[in-house]
Amino acid sequence: MNPFLSRLSGQNSWVVPVSIMALILGVMLNFAWITSTTRDDRLKRVTTGMADRLRTGGLDMIGEYSKMQEAMSALQKKVTQLENSMGSSDKESKMLNENLQEAKLFAGLVPVQGQGVKIVLSDAKSGDMTTEDVIIHDADVLKVVNELHAAHAEAISVNGHRVIARSSFRCVGPVIHVDNIPVASPITIIAIGNMEALFGGLNLPGGVLDEIRQTSPDMVSIEKLKSVHIEAYGGPTKTEFAIPVTAKSTEGSTEGKGE
Repeated sequence: MNPFLSRLSGQNSWVVPVSIMALILGVMLNFAWITSTTRDDRLKRVTTGMADRLRTGGLDMIGEYSKMQEAMSALQKKVTQLENSMGSSDKESKMLNENLQEAKLFAGLVPVQGQGVKIVLSDAKSGDMTTEDVIIHDADVLKVVNELHAAHAEAISVNGHRVIARSSFRCVGPVIHVDNIPVASPITIIAIGNMEALFGGLNLPGGVLDEIRQTSPDMVSIEKLKSVHIEAYGGPTKTEFAIPVTAKSTEGSTEGKGE
């Protein structure tokens, strides 16, 4: 044993244990103070660091959220513009379709129905069969069609064939060709329009039906109908020489003059 310690223990036996305990207590108090100070400093540094990072953009959630809001607002504006554009397009498409349907109706390219009249022209059943007056000719059919147009008929058919502005009527032997389609007596003509106006227009004194009746009354019959059906025109619609007029197509052309 150390002589110094041996001497101390011999004189005062309590000194050594008390010294050791004081030393241990001092070390523990020092550690406790360091730990508390360090923890407070570390917490302060962490808090300050996080705040700095939030402000400087390392974790700039507010800035990111603002950017997302701006992007969303821009997308919403684009969607609104597209919706408005589609709405305008729908209106234009609807208007174009309505105009197209009106044009097809006027041209006779769609089936129609409505009130009107029915005329039947037949060859005479009696009389001098050697004369041409007892036979229904292309001119008779054409005159009836013209009378119907004059009385504002909106649709006309001859033996089920729709008559349009380009329709032709001509005799070929014993039959009449309507747009190159042969039809024979009896000829049934149906017209849609104001049935009173159509009926009155065809029965005028000196009119086409009056002339035919003078040959033989049984060659003509006419009746009013509250509802009739006329099919659409089924013939060719393409043109070979006529083209729509545009500003460019009129350059160099001469109206009403031949080359």
